[in-house]
Amino acid sequence: MAFIKGVFGAYPRNYITKDELMKLFEHKSFNYSQEKLQTIKKIISSMNVQGRPTCVNFKQFWEDLDEDKCPCTIERPSTDNLFRGAKDPFNPTLGERAVIWESAVKDLALKAAKGLLAKTKTNKADLECIITNTSSGVMLPNLSTWLPQQLQLSNLKCNYSLDNTGCGGAITCLDVARSTILSGRARSVLVVTVDCSTTHMNTDDEIEMEGILPNLLFGDGAGAVLITDQKDEGLWELNEPDCVLMDGETSSFINMRTKENGYYLNLSKELVPSLATALSQNWSRILKNLTKTSNTDEVEWLVHPGGKAILETFTRLEPPLSHSNLRHSLKVMEEKGNLVSATLLFVLELMLSQPSKEVACLIGPGPGVEVKFMSLNKV
Repeated sequence: MAFIKGVFGAYPRNYITKDELMKLFEHKSFNYSQEKLQTIKKIISSMNVQGRPTCVNFKQFWEDLDEDKCPCTIERPSTDNLFRGAKDPFNPTLGERAVIWESAVKDLALKAAKGLLAKTKTNKADLECIITNTSSGVMLPNLSTWLPQQLQLSNLKCNYSLDNTGCGGAITCLDVARSTILSGRARSVLVVTVDCSTTHMNTDDEIEMEGILPNLLFGDGAGAVLITDQKDEGLWELNEPDCVLMDGETSSFINMRTKENGYYLNLSKELVPSLATALSQNWSRILKNLTKTSNTDEVEWLVHPGGKAILETFTRLEPPLSHSNLRHSLKVMEEKGNLVSATLLFVLELMLSQPSKEVACLIGPGPGVEVKFMSLNKV
């Protein structure tokens, strides 16, 4: 058996509020038509996101900067000057963004890992496996190799990099951690998920709304969780996961393309209707197999807060989830937005601080489109 011993969330130092996001998109560098700008403002106003953490200081768009602040270079990366310091001001290249992304991802991953080890009072010598996940960039060596070196882990038996699994990536990591412990390969597994999507904020005035929406929703953060084979009262046991893969050609509903000026993430308007259909067709089976109950009030629901429309989809299922059932997800979405792979761990961390049920269920979508599920039972 595999159990959650602790969770820890880490955030970058910058934060952009809803009002500041409005101000950002009014900047001349975006050069949007008035019609498109009004649509963007309408979406921002209707979002249940008051702000989100970001590794990029977006005040560089409207505040005067110290002339001594360096441009974004491989030698001296600066999150405060990524856009102004670009060779083409306010339009950084993919290479310039990659420098900031890797630096920010490393900082957050290490901060989350160290915070978790301190919180759980874990001896580094006890860690035998590390699993990392990111979907917002590429680095080589990857995090699963880099992070153990920084933590000086001496007894590591295996490490896995499970990248590009999107918003459901935390469930994929928990599944592999569980399997690793059940196989006897390791007795203690450190999972770290991290994404810094705001490094790819773009000022492309030709982009359609499906490509602009991620710029309105996504923030940055890292989550770490410790999985152990030690059964102690109060811990949560990981159960075998489940998955729903949507019928038909849905690969374009959540996709990312690499262009000269960063990654372009696209969220199709067909995503939510298709998600609703797939969930309604499988909801009864999921409840029966994972939660062993048809009473949704008997379960702590940890749904990835991908956006207001996605969470509302769960309120229209049969049986539906109430806003009370979704309170942890709603709170994380309001305060932090969508942090991609790390988001579910923030929801989990919040639930663990104030649990009221004996069963919990994690739900997270991923590109493809698939929806991952995993239930937990309190010891």
